[in-house]
Amino acid sequence: MIKFFRNIRKRLVAESKFSKYLLYAIGEIILVVIGILIALQINNWNENRKLENSKEKLMFALKQEFKVNKNVLEQYLKGLHNNNAQLNQVVNFSAGAVALPIDSLRIYASNLYYPTTLSMLTTVLDESISAGKFEMLSDSLKQKLSLLKDYTKSREAVSKNFEEKISSNNDEFNEIFFNLSAIPEVPKVFYVQQPIAMHPDFIISDDEFVNLIKSSETYSQLTQIYLASTTDEIWIKYGLLRLTTETIDLIDQELKD
Repeated sequence: MIKFFRNIRKRLVAESKFSKYLLYAIGEIILVVIGILIALQINNWNENRKLENSKEKLMFALKQEFKVNKNVLEQYLKGLHNNNAQLNQVVNFSAGAVALPIDSLRIYASNLYYPTTLSMLTTVLDESISAGKFEMLSDSLKQKLSLLKDYTKSREAVSKNFEEKISSNNDEFNEIFFNLSAIPEVPKVFYVQQPIAMHPDFIISDDEFVNLIKSSETYSQLTQIYLASTTDEIWIKYGLLRLTTETIDLIDQELKD
């Protein structure tokens, strides 16, 4: 093709047809420019396609991560809700608002804390931020992900603050804690050692147990724990779980579009 155009140029020069040569030269330049523009367009299209593929892979990975987190949150919320329902009965019994059989009271009082630790996946999201891939996502999705990350950090800060407050509490709370046998029961499947026995000094009669529950000091401690636990339940249900579900739905919608 290049040889063909070169021969045309030579013939025009040899025939001294300058005007035609000039038009030809301009036409050749235009063809070169068009070729360059087409090449750039193809290159841009390829780059956009690669970017879109990377974006789609990232969104699929995020969706899978959030689906796992949603299942974790649902299971955690279910257990926390049941635990809080029992603790609610103990607090109301302490206030004299309800009556409970002593066996139920002892069981409910032993579950002051929900023993499961909430742990969610953040690998894909964290890596997308550190690798600069986060900017590929739509503004609406970035906003949702940022909000979810903020909610997660805030919830962790609140939980840590409460745990530190309890751990630094006075000996009176620790005595109440042990007298209520409030030691989370570890399922046998997780045994690495045999369960520890309760010290005889903390084993009290039914009457002593009821009186301990109904004391104002115990009521105060139980109320603090209950408020913290129910706050966490609200935070999970209407915060983390809601945002996680909305994020999955948003990703599905954008993948369809």
